[in-house]
Amino acid sequence: MSSASDPWRALIDLVRPNRGRYLLLALAVTLRSLLPLVGPLLVGRAVDLALEGAPASDIVQLGLALIAVAVVGQVTAVAASGYATVLAWRTANQLRLDMTDHVLGLDHEFHRTHTPGELIQRIDGDVTSVSDFLGQVVAAFGGAALTIAGTLVILAAFDWRLGAGLGLFVLACVIVMVWMRRQAVGEAEDTMSARARLYGGIEERLTAAEDLRSSGAGAHAMARFVDDATFNYDTRLIEEKAFLRLWWGLQGSVVTGAALALILGGWLVSADAITLGTAFVLFQYTQQIRSPLEAIIDRFELIQKASGAMVRVAKLRAVRPTIIDAAGTDRATSPPPGPLAVDFDHVDFDYGDDDPVLIDVDLHLAAGRSLGVVGRTGSGKSTLSRVILRLVEASSGTVSLGAVPIGDIPMGELRRRVALIPQEVQLVHGSIRDNVTMFNPAPTDDEVEAAIRRVGLGHLADAGIHQTLGAAGSGLSAGEAQLLAMARVWLRRPDLVVLDEATARIDPETEQRLEAAMVELLAGRTAVVIAHRLSTLRDMDEIVVMDYGRIVEHGDRHDLEADTTGRYRRLLDLALEDVEEMAAPADVAETGNQRR
Repeated sequence: MSSASDPWRALIDLVRPNRGRYLLLALAVTLRSLLPLVGPLLVGRAVDLALEGAPASDIVQLGLALIAVAVVGQVTAVAASGYATVLAWRTANQLRLDMTDHVLGLDHEFHRTHTPGELIQRIDGDVTSVSDFLGQVVAAFGGAALTIAGTLVILAAFDWRLGAGLGLFVLACVIVMVWMRRQAVGEAEDTMSARARLYGGIEERLTAAEDLRSSGAGAHAMARFVDDATFNYDTRLIEEKAFLRLWWGLQGSVVTGAALALILGGWLVSADAITLGTAFVLFQYTQQIRSPLEAIIDRFELIQKASGAMVRVAKLRAVRPTIIDAAGTDRATSPPPGPLAVDFDHVDFDYGDDDPVLIDVDLHLAAGRSLGVVGRTGSGKSTLSRVILRLVEASSGTVSLGAVPIGDIPMGELRRRVALIPQEVQLVHGSIRDNVTMFNPAPTDDEVEAAIRRVGLGHLADAGIHQTLGAAGSGLSAGEAQLLAMARVWLRRPDLVVLDEATARIDPETEQRLEAAMVELLAGRTAVVIAHRLSTLRDMDEIVVMDYGRIVEHGDRHDLEADTTGRYRRLLDLALEDVEEMAAPADVAETGNQRR
C-alpha cells in the first residue's frame, strides 16, 4: 500500500528527517510512562507491611520513595510534553515549506484545477492537524502502550492469571477502538475535503467580489456559500457521531474492566490467593490503564483529523509534475548564447479533455526577429506563449529554442533566458524594488532605478524604490503595473521576450509609453508579441494569424499588409473602420460648429 493511502506510512515519511530527535522523545516518553508503575508497587507493599505490623519507619520510607517517584515522574512528563510540542512544530514548519515549494513546482494544469483557497487549507490546515497529532497524540499513544505493557509484565510476575485477565481486558478495549477508528477515519478525510471546498469557495467569491456586486449576483454567491457550509456541517456531524460512538464504547469497556478487577481482587483475597496489597495493586493498575486509554480517546478527534490530513498531505506530495526538468541529466543542453530562434514542429496541445487547443502548429522564427500573433479570442494565442515558456508541455510534436528541444533545456536556464510580460501582472505586498527584482538581492539599487526609468516610471524612482506598495500592488494603475513588469525584464536581460496582451488593459497614452519602451527592450532580442490591438504590432518583423488552434497565415508583416485578400489585411481594415466610426461623431460635431 502506498503512503498516499496509508496514513501511518505517510507519518513515517514525515518524521524520518527528524528521526534522531524523535528517538530522544521516545526516551523521555519511556521514562515518563514507566515511572508511575512504581507507585502502586510501593503503596501495595506499604499496605502489606501495615497489616503485618511492621515499624512505622519502614512505611515512612516507602512514602518518601513514593513522593520522590511522583516528583521525578511529573518533571519527566512536563519535559516530554514540551519537547514533543517543539518537535512537532519543527516538523510541521518544515513540512509547510516543503509542500509550498512542491506546489509552486507543479504544472499549470494542476493550478488550473485547484483553487488557492483549497491549497491553503491543504498546506496550512492539514499540516496543523498533523502537527497537533505529533505534539499531543504521539507521546500520549506511545506512553499508553508502554504503560500497558509494563503493567501486564508486573501483574504477570505476581500471578500469571492476573496478567492474562488484564491482557484480555486490554485486548477487548483495543479491538473496540481499532474497529470504531477505521469507521471514523473516512469521515475525518471527508470533513477535511469539505472544509477545503468551503475555503476554496470563499476565496473564489472574495476574489470576484467586485464583479458579483456589480452584476447583482450576491444572492447566488451567498446561496453557494450556504450549500458549501451545509455540506461542511453535515460531514462534521457525521465525524462527531463516529467519535462519540468510539468514546462510549471504550468507556463501557473501561468501567466493565474496573468492576471485574474489584470482583476478581476480592475473590482472590478471600481465597488467600493474594494479599490485600496485591489486590490494591491490581485495582490501581486497572485504573492506570484506564487513564492512558481515556487520554487517547480524548485526543481521538485529533487522530481522526490527522489520519485524514496525513492521507491528503501524502496525496498532494505524491502529485508529480509532468514537466520534468532536464537539469542534472545526460540530455541537458544549453542553447547557444544570444537571441533564441523559435521552432514549432507539428505541435499539438490539449488540456487533457480531448479538446485540442493547438493543432499541427509549424512555425520558424529566426533569432533576433520579432513575431506578432493575432487571432480571435480562444484561437490558441496564449497557449502558444505557455508552450514557449514550457508552462505546459506539448501533447505531440517538438518545440525548440535555439535549435535545442525545449525539454532538454534546464529549467533554471530557460527561466533566465525567456521572459514573459502577461496581460494581468501580479504584484506583491512589498517595496517597488521587491516587485521589480522579485526578491532577488543581486541587482543593485542603481540598476533597479535605471530599469524603472527606462520604462518611463521615473516618478516612482524619484519617490524611492523602497516605498511599500499595498496588497496586490494597490497604489499603481494597470498601466504602471505593466511598465513595472517590463522593468523586471530589463533587469533579467533575457534572449527571448514574450508579451501576452500586454497593452489590453491600459489607456492610449500609457500604451504609447509601453510601446516606446518595448521597441527599446526588444532590440537585439527575439520577441513574440500577442495582441488584439494591431497598432501594437506595427514594428513587428513577421505576423502569425491563428484560428481555432491553427496557424492560418504567416509571413513578413509588410507583405501581409499589402495582400488585400489576406486575413491580416482584413483585420487591419476592420480596425481602421472601428477607428473611423469612433472619430465620426467628433467630426460631425465639429462640422456643425463650423456651420453655426
